[in-house]
Amino acid sequence: MQKFLSLWRFSRPHTIIGSSISVFCLFAYAALTLNALGPTINGIRPQLMLNDVNVFVISLIAAIACNIFITGLNQITDIEIDRINKPNLPLITGEISSAEAKKWVVLALVTAISLSFYLSVFYGSLISFISFLGWAYSAPPIRFKRYHIWAASAIALVRGPLVNIGIALHFLRSIGGTFSHLNILETLALPFRFEVGVWMIPLTLFISAFSLGIAWFKDLPDTTGDSQHEVGTLAVKKGRSWAFALGVAIVSLAYAFLIFWGIYFHWGIPYVFFHILALTVFAIWVYRTDIKDTASLKRFYKLYWILFFLEYFSFFLLIFR
Repeated sequence: MQKFLSLWRFSRPHTIIGSSISVFCLFAYAALTLNALGPTINGIRPQLMLNDVNVFVISLIAAIACNIFITGLNQITDIEIDRINKPNLPLITGEISSAEAKKWVVLALVTAISLSFYLSVFYGSLISFISFLGWAYSAPPIRFKRYHIWAASAIALVRGPLVNIGIALHFLRSIGGTFSHLNILETLALPFRFEVGVWMIPLTLFISAFSLGIAWFKDLPDTTGDSQHEVGTLAVKKGRSWAFALGVAIVSLAYAFLIFWGIYFHWGIPYVFFHILALTVFAIWVYRTDIKDTASLKRFYKLYWILFFLEYFSFFLLIFR
């Protein structure tokens, strides 16, 4: 049991939960969209079949395995930095050996690539590209994390367009076989056909901006170890205050964008009110955060991920418009 808990902590649970929620909600949104568009597409309303549920489960396992590969590799390559920044991680405390960690990371990668290509070339290519970016972020000789612009761009690209558009299109192609006949280029054009992009485009734009916040906020408590090992995060290069302020500005604008979008396109009071409330909670927590206190920054970052989780569920509120 202790070994299982150590492996669970090694997987970085908040990222696993975030990826799981993303995949679940994208599957649900794709199913609801196809249900609404079915008669428009071919005169037959697509029905959610057992095979579609199987596709969801396998897609979820592949995405989680990809997540474990990326976060696990990051811990392996950052072991000296984490002795300073995150001394409680299981790889640092000795709960998991370096050899065990490498085995889990390789197993996760093989699982992610195998299962994703089993489903389709499109999904396999998507998971492979995300895995490559995860490798490039942490591992030499590229190691994007040394350069704050490249690091933030990689995180925003993965969490934003690649996950939200890529996985959504994967499900749109898979559920009921409605769009399975399309090639990759035709598939990429789907957000601009019918009304598929009504939820996909604003969600992707928001999560992309929110992911920039993840990239900047996660490094705020880690400036000591990062600076000692020449990792040029924004907090190291410009200071905690500058990185925190920029992240707050970007995320606030992203919330304002969704509030405006909801009002302009008449998405209903529940949707608009949710984002006004979320922005208010975010603003209060920003006000209460002491950027000079590492513990305060870590509490802020935990709340930030809760807002990330909730955002995916917010689009279900469109049912009530």
